[in-house]
Amino acid sequence: MGESVLNTRYGALWVQPDGPNTAVHFLGCHDLGDISESAGAVDILRCMDTKGGWKSVGSIQKPPDMIKTSIENMHFMTRDWLEKINCEFSMYVNQRDGGEPDIFYNYGRANILQHCRITSRKDSGLVGTEEKETKQSRDIEAWPPVIRTGMLTARRLSTSETSDILCIAPLRNPSCAPKVYAGDQMVAGAKSTLYTGNVLITTDGGETWTATAADPFAVGVSVQSIVTVPMSGTTVRIIAAGAAPTGGQGEIAYSDDLGATWTKVNIGGATAGHGAKTANALFALDQSHIWLASALGYIYFSTDAGATWTVQNSDASTNDVLAIYFADENDGMAIMDTNTTPLITSNGGETWSDTAADISDNGHNVWKSGDYWWISLEATNNLAYSNDDGATWSYRPLGKATFDEVVFANDFVGYGISFNTNSTFHFTINGGYSWSTIALPVNTELLDLCVIDENTVYAVGVASGGTGVIIKLSWD
Repeated sequence: MGESVLNTRYGALWVQPDGPNTAVHFLGCHDLGDISESAGAVDILRCMDTKGGWKSVGSIQKPPDMIKTSIENMHFMTRDWLEKINCEFSMYVNQRDGGEPDIFYNYGRANILQHCRITSRKDSGLVGTEEKETKQSRDIEAWPPVIRTGMLTARRLSTSETSDILCIAPLRNPSCAPKVYAGDQMVAGAKSTLYTGNVLITTDGGETWTATAADPFAVGVSVQSIVTVPMSGTTVRIIAAGAAPTGGQGEIAYSDDLGATWTKVNIGGATAGHGAKTANALFALDQSHIWLASALGYIYFSTDAGATWTVQNSDASTNDVLAIYFADENDGMAIMDTNTTPLITSNGGETWSDTAADISDNGHNVWKSGDYWWISLEATNNLAYSNDDGATWSYRPLGKATFDEVVFANDFVGYGISFNTNSTFHFTINGGYSWSTIALPVNTELLDLCVIDENTVYAVGVASGGTGVIIKLSWD
């Protein structure tokens, strides 16, 4: 039997009056018009040829116009949500192949419209000599693009790596090569026990993973965190952070030839024990803005793609800085082990200070989506969020013992992993207000997430069945 063909009866319309991470409301008995989205008009570049004619030499694409649609519905004595809204709002057009329409996560495809505004209203059939239904219609415009997503499925990818896989990142290929799609090129780092920690690379969307020709660190030093930055039009640099050694030399390693050779850089003193404690220790905006959250309260910064590092923060305590995230060159946040007060900066890390309010539990990772800072928590509050830079925190408990990581593809679509006996994969499409789950193909502890876009995310974790775990979740 073939796939179900969707039709208008299986659509459902939802409105979010206050934007991402706020309540959504079902709009029953409403008809949605066509959603018209411009990709941006293309202008041909021409010059005069030697015979006085014109020849085309290129093209430029203009920015896209506003998205346009309309909604029509019958009048009732009580106002619907669209009659109450005077400001920008979000709208969700969900399509399903069965089940109830007023269950938000009962969808197979979802179209998310952001920063919507009602641009005109029309009431029809209000008075007449014949009995007719009265209707109201609205024209709506929204910011591009339409966020199109669907129900992701999880698939375990094959690898010969036998150790736990600790971290994963996109391999930022600087060239726009033909037929290279988001998530095709990835790099991952593995744990080291009896052998050196491998770095694994895929260039075919995870179908095959190959260990680099050389390993970045010696035996016993795991590849704890990894990022990549473009160095030129043809070169991408892989930067790996070694796991912090107890009383030993901290190390960073980088490679400009996809791991054929590595250059090691020491951080901290020879016996300081600095280095990465989690997969979220390294964060890179570009080659000039890279941060390392280090053991023992230190934060390091590099302006030269990891070749040299300077100290930005040195906490006089034994608290490890576990994770760090920057929304831009200035605004960043970091979390520490056994310390429920995040660190925040508004000047690129030149100075750090405690947020005004504590979070309820120890944090695992930090992320910013739109106006909200998010922190995954060790205990049952699960997720903390703040839209005032940590002056206050609210919580999104999801009934899990601990929440290990939270990431977002945009202001609406986010992913997370929690852990009880095994990991659970969570996702949201309304900015974090509500979450659902996706079944995983293996029972193990997941250790890191890498979001590519709203329809592709990777997860890695503790070895199971003799090999390290790599999972790809995608809407295919």
